[in-house]
Amino acid sequence: MSFLKNLFGSKDPMENLRKLAAHKEWAALLNAVKRIDRTVLTAEQAQETVRFDSEAGDQLASLNLEEGRWAQRNGELIKAREHFSLANEQARSRELKEETSQALSNLATEGQLEAPAARKVATGHDCSSSCGPACGPTSVMASAPDSPDLDEEGRLELLLAAMPAEQAQQYQAAEPALRQAWLAIQDGDDRRGADLLEQVSPSGRGALFFAERGALLARTGELKPAIRDLQQALQRDPLLFQAFDSLVAAMARSSQVAALQQLLKQTIAEGRFASYCWARLAELHVQKGEAQAALTAGLEALSQGENDPNLCVLCAQLLEREQRFDEAEQLLRRLPAGGCGGGIHPLLAEFLLRRGEQLGKALESFKSALRQERDNPRWPLRIAQVYLAKGWKKDAETQIESLLGRNDLPPDLHAELQATVERLS
Repeated sequence: MSFLKNLFGSKDPMENLRKLAAHKEWAALLNAVKRIDRTVLTAEQAQETVRFDSEAGDQLASLNLEEGRWAQRNGELIKAREHFSLANEQARSRELKEETSQALSNLATEGQLEAPAARKVATGHDCSSSCGPACGPTSVMASAPDSPDLDEEGRLELLLAAMPAEQAQQYQAAEPALRQAWLAIQDGDDRRGADLLEQVSPSGRGALFFAERGALLARTGELKPAIRDLQQALQRDPLLFQAFDSLVAAMARSSQVAALQQLLKQTIAEGRFASYCWARLAELHVQKGEAQAALTAGLEALSQGENDPNLCVLCAQLLEREQRFDEAEQLLRRLPAGGCGGGIHPLLAEFLLRRGEQLGKALESFKSALRQERDNPRWPLRIAQVYLAKGWKKDAETQIESLLGRNDLPPDLHAELQATVERLS
């Protein structure tokens, strides 16, 4: 079968990424980028992978941002928050990250909803990506592809080729109705996906079925039946990560904090998904204001192979708060170089600026970021702050003047701008 040839025959790790990008299969592309072994890539391939991650993440974020706005206009605030939260997680560019954060903030004010706590740290500007492969599938709500030249079998082959081989074989062995439901869900057609799932025979309703139906129920806000389905999936296959990931997300959304914390600890004790569980425990501790416990859990996750850039940044921030500056810097140096021209990541540059160290490298990073995002006020402000730290007041004033007339500054940047102006006067 051509599927097996395509799945196991390719030796170029980038070949499937390029195909997914060409066919605009953004969810599958982001999934594949997370799993690729970066230790075998050349420098050029690594940079290409960064571009794929950035493009796929921002494309998905833009789609979910638009879906969220549509839901908000129609008064579906819970659905809107789910789309905005997912968009915030997927966004790679600083501008889109800030736009999704603002959408969440506005929604919380309008709908009296609690602000979502999951993974809100920014990973940088355009061309940034994860600092390594993550272990799980990428969540997606709005991900409809644009692949008119592919028939259903061709799309199935392309999407399955982006999966781990064992998981792909499970889908390939599933009933046609389940595979078709999965394709419909990948296209963002949840209604058709739900109808097709109901056509799966009783004998075909195994772990994969309950995982897909549970994830679909969770996306539509039916959390109680979703959790039941996902638990059923894990009873049938305790190592089915996609079911566990969806279960964790559903329990978090339903505010089952104590039960979720117990589940994560129990799963660690059972030797399953340990690095992932430690990372989620770190997030829970942050939500509860338990900084020391969050840092301990986060560092344990990183030591066991978790490479989520948001976790790297979270731990770096907590380490910096404890004045463990060398350790914080080491984590920030895991982040990819800023922009397409090399240099250091903007978050590392901001850390160095706060420390008053390596200001030349920090300046180059901010200038590179400004070239990528010319309308982002953060970068001229950072450049001005470097100039001021170097004693170049006239150069700093030039940058500051470009910001004084702007009324669209976020509150944190506005406060920083005022403080910088006071230092200049």
